[in-house]
Amino acid sequence: MDLYVGLDVGTTGVKGILVDETGKILSIATERLSMITPQPAWAEQEPFSWWEAVRKILKKLSLKAKEHSSKIRAISTSGQMHSLVLIDKNGEILRNAILWCDQRTHKECEEATEKLGGEGSVLNLVGNPILPGFTLPKLLWIRNHEPEIFEKIEKIMLPKDFINYMLTGEVKTEHSDASGTVMYDVSKMEWNDEVLKELNISRDLLPEIIPSNGVVGRLKPDVARDLELEEDTLVIAGGADNACAALGIAVVEPGDVMVSLGTSGTVLAPTLGEKPDPKGRVHFFSHTVPGMRYHMGVMLSAAFSLEWFKEKFLSEDYETINEEVEKVPIGSNGIVFLPYLNGERTPHRDPFARGVFFGISSYNTKWDMVRAIFEGVAFGIKDSFDVLKELDVKITNVRITGGGSKSKVWNKMLADMISMKIQKPVVDEGASYGAAILAVSGATSENPSKISKNWFKIKSSTEPTIENTKVYERLHQKFVKLYSSLKNVFRM
Repeated sequence: MDLYVGLDVGTTGVKGILVDETGKILSIATERLSMITPQPAWAEQEPFSWWEAVRKILKKLSLKAKEHSSKIRAISTSGQMHSLVLIDKNGEILRNAILWCDQRTHKECEEATEKLGGEGSVLNLVGNPILPGFTLPKLLWIRNHEPEIFEKIEKIMLPKDFINYMLTGEVKTEHSDASGTVMYDVSKMEWNDEVLKELNISRDLLPEIIPSNGVVGRLKPDVARDLELEEDTLVIAGGADNACAALGIAVVEPGDVMVSLGTSGTVLAPTLGEKPDPKGRVHFFSHTVPGMRYHMGVMLSAAFSLEWFKEKFLSEDYETINEEVEKVPIGSNGIVFLPYLNGERTPHRDPFARGVFFGISSYNTKWDMVRAIFEGVAFGIKDSFDVLKELDVKITNVRITGGGSKSKVWNKMLADMISMKIQKPVVDEGASYGAAILAVSGATSENPSKISKNWFKIKSSTEPTIENTKVYERLHQKFVKLYSSLKNVFRM
């Protein structure tokens, strides 16, 4: 029996899962990662820390495969988007990777946007505005501030592509990760030569783009020996983390929507459309499914808002927190919470926004405040749904994933706010499960969408209550107006 590995190179850790061809998980292995913060708002990691974590995981999973009297046929990797890895002509890493959450590149974003004719022009060229988290402004920052390093660059890579390079010696990427660089035209699904020319970036620096289920290569002999794997083990291109997470829960065609309620929150909706949001409120990226794209709303502090409050002010466990929150009436006894602890993307794109508790009175308890956090995060998710509806995105099935989805209270709030049933999957292993699907697809040539649908099973569903929806609609208007009233104050 052939087995397959799906890896996910995240910011705080790496996870690997071993599956059979039916999607049954046989083993899971994880390794923690740490972040380097050279200056406030900067974020870096040593790429070899990802590789060492992957090595440990693959050795464990190789041993597990042998226990099943099987071999690993293919490996595929998902990873954090946007983060920049640089290698020289000898294949050596030139510096630490600058991560997706790094905020040092505001000046480069402004200069590049102006040089390309303004934000409207940028949206037409690449489908997304140039934001500090994306790859392009990081590369421009290197050129401006570390020219001696820039001159030595042979290739740039994304984190999961670096892992594939270490496994095979080949430098390649695929569409879902390329689309997060803002050097890639999402509509045409190729590198954008006009952007590269205007910003004086050589196309030779960029890797070849292959399909997400395309074969990057086979294991290098020394790597195969080190990992105790066969040299003919295939390495499949893989995909960006959110795209792989969506693939893992069969959000693969128009009408499907994924809500990821993790540290950050995302709302991902596949589309056959070729045009981005003209206002740039939601991202527009390529999916791991051939020919498919998706719109994605992003809020920066979703479940993190609750984690922050719990760490600072609560001693109760999450089970108690959910029980107490459920006792508080809708509307949190008058308190509204803006979940913008570290700024916000969708729909405001406002790095200056901050968290706010509004409407506190002497009547309120701490549980009113905690319920307000739950509601504020759910309102932030609803904001993304409202943008999608404005863009005429079809919404039929809503599926939820991430740590926050363990809360029945949060699931119910979201179902009520968007007035739609929310499905929870049996397997909720995030991007690593989608990467495993791509490993199977690449090895067997079966369509990843078909595999995804065959593997997906519903664990439970949460139905909306119409009466609650009406109340939340009124409260959401208050939530929206509160931000509008404070927008200019945040910048003072």
